[in-house]
Amino acid sequence: MNLPKTSVDKEWNEWCEGKKFAFLSPYQCPFAQPRQDIVNGCTGFPTLFGGADFFWFPDLKDLDNFDFLKKYTHMFINVYPEYFHLLKKIKEKIPELIILGITDIQTHVLAYWSLADTRLFIESIRLYDYIFCTNADEVEVFKGCLLKNTERCQFTGWPMYQEITHYQEIIEPEKKDKNLIALGISNPGGFNRDILTNLAVWNILKKRFPDLHAFIYYVTPGKKAEIKEIIDLYNAKDIELVDELTYNDAIKYLSKAYLAIHMYTFKVVGRLTQDCAALGIPMVGTIANLPNRLCFPSLSVNDYYVSDAAEIATELLMSPYRYMKVRKFGLKQSKFYGVEETRKRILRVLNYDKK
Repeated sequence: MNLPKTSVDKEWNEWCEGKKFAFLSPYQCPFAQPRQDIVNGCTGFPTLFGGADFFWFPDLKDLDNFDFLKKYTHMFINVYPEYFHLLKKIKEKIPELIILGITDIQTHVLAYWSLADTRLFIESIRLYDYIFCTNADEVEVFKGCLLKNTERCQFTGWPMYQEITHYQEIIEPEKKDKNLIALGISNPGGFNRDILTNLAVWNILKKRFPDLHAFIYYVTPGKKAEIKEIIDLYNAKDIELVDELTYNDAIKYLSKAYLAIHMYTFKVVGRLTQDCAALGIPMVGTIANLPNRLCFPSLSVNDYYVSDAAEIATELLMSPYRYMKVRKFGLKQSKFYGVEETRKRILRVLNYDKK
């Protein structure tokens, strides 16, 4: 896959030269299959480096012999608590293997961890040679866990490939159903992703604009019945549940929305906001979500401020001028997550000791 040309191609290619990468995937994949995933997510991260051989976590977690990893110079391992014991085994068996950490952790949950789990986190994060933080709000806390060389942990975000995945899917507002709202997301994980807060905003808007209809998309198989029960209990109407799609199909589906609402209070990477910004879809969200603050600052409310969110959404539905203004700003800001800008931030981490 040919990525967009960037101003840092020469420096980037020089750094990557002679290196071979492995990736510990949270998703099922054939053992050691080389892949270049064009995805706005952790599995799309190695694409920046020319791809990697993928290994599914369950295939490795109970092993003790990791000789098959000796042919690699670097390995991407997400900063997931469930990966920490495997990370320690790999680092002990192959100390020369450089571990590139990608944070994809709901940072706010650190407050709920037991003291034993907190200690494990501190010990484990020190095993990563470099840490690419995908949420700027977590950086100082993570750095505080490191004993030395704290600049090997910096904010990078995770890359988007808008020229390949998003920009050609943009639908101009005048060609959309103005009454179609994207209402949050329900991708993998047992947590509900603030569904009640989203529904609270939705019910206010539905009373004001009876013709509105919404969709919750990327619904993981097995969750649909439970989500529908909650929607019905909340007495919310006209909400379609869209099954989990491939990434490209999900982007095409999302592009139909005129407006998005996601009152996510988690400290997250904020993939839905990034997707919306790159598709020119204004998203009403919260200040907990960094991409919402970056791409749609005037649409970012305090956590659980349902009334404020409803007022902002109402203004966007009624004011074409306000709508087009925030849409244009979001599209411009989406470039922050593009290949060139992300590579610049990653190079600062990789070259932290060469200043």
